[in-house]
Amino acid sequence: MLIDSGDDFFAAACAVPLQNMTTKVLAAAGVELLVRRDDLFDQQLSGNKFYKLFFNLHEAGKKRISTLLSFGGAYSNHLHALAAAGQRYGFKTIGVVRGERPVQLSPTLIDAENWGMQLVFISRQEYGDKNELQMIEALRNQFGEFYSIPEGGGNLAGAQGMQLLGQALEQQVKADYTAVCIPCGTGISLAGLAAGISQEKQALGFSSLKGDGNLGRNVAYYYRQLFSDSLRIDTPENWRLISGFHAGGYAKRHPDYLFRFWQTFEQETGLSLDPVYTLKMFWAIHCLAQQGYWARGSRVIAIHTGGLQGRRGFTCP
Repeated sequence: MLIDSGDDFFAAACAVPLQNMTTKVLAAAGVELLVRRDDLFDQQLSGNKFYKLFFNLHEAGKKRISTLLSFGGAYSNHLHALAAAGQRYGFKTIGVVRGERPVQLSPTLIDAENWGMQLVFISRQEYGDKNELQMIEALRNQFGEFYSIPEGGGNLAGAQGMQLLGQALEQQVKADYTAVCIPCGTGISLAGLAAGISQEKQALGFSSLKGDGNLGRNVAYYYRQLFSDSLRIDTPENWRLISGFHAGGYAKRHPDYLFRFWQTFEQETGLSLDPVYTLKMFWAIHCLAQQGYWARGSRVIAIHTGGLQGRRGFTCP
C-alpha cells in the first residue's frame, strides 16, 4: 500500500474493518465487543505503528532529510515498522537498540536488517539517556544528519497520526458506542485516539507497564498539544488511563492465569493477540466486564494495535 497524502491515509484508515466478537464472559455481562482490526491495515506496517510514523515520514520528507533514526528493544514493533517503512518509501534507517549485540539476533532485528536498517547497539545505561540532547548530538557526529523519532513514535507527529485513527473510527461508527479501548506504552496512542473521537465518548488506555511513571503526564501533554489552537482545550478531557493489568510488567514472562486467558480467548474468537499489548488489554476488558464496569447493553470498541510479529519472542498458545 502506497500512501502519498493525508487524504489517502484517512481513506485507508476508514476502510479498516470492525469485527464483532463475543466470548462467554462478555455474553454473560451483556457487553458487545467490536474489534477494530488495525492489525490488518498493512502486512508490514500494521496496527498503530504506521499511524505514529506517517506524519514523521512526511515531516522528514518536507525537510529533505533522507535518514531516519529511532530507538527500541530487540523485539520492538516500532523499529520493525520503521525499517519496513524506510525500505518502502526510500529512507535510510538507523535503529539504536537497547543492550549489547547478541550472538543471534531476534527475528525482529533480522527483519529490520534485511530491510536495510543499520543497527547500533548501546548499553542499557546509555540507552537511558536516549532522549537527552547530548546523546542525539553524539549520534549526529557519528552518523551525520538524520530525522530523529522517539522510541515508539512518541512525539506530536505520532499523536497526530493516532488522532486521524480516532477520526476514522468516529466516521465509521457515528458515536454509536460506549467507550473505545487501546493498550498503552508511551501514551501517544491514547492521547491521539481520545483527541480524534467524539468529546462525549471516553477513550480507555490500558498500561502495559509496571509503574506508570510519566505515562499519565505524557497523555495529558500530547492531548493538550493537539488542541493548543482549539476551543476544545477548555472542555473536560475524555480519556482515562487504567493500570493494574500489566501482569508483571513490560515483556515479562506471563503468569499462568494470563496464559490461560490467552488460550481461551484465541480459541473462542479466532483472533491472534500480541503478547505485550493487546493480550493485556483484552484481559482487562474481560475483567472489567465481569466486575460490572459497563452496564448491560454497552458497546465497547477495542483497537487491535497489531504487533503480531512480536509473538516470535514468546511461547504462544
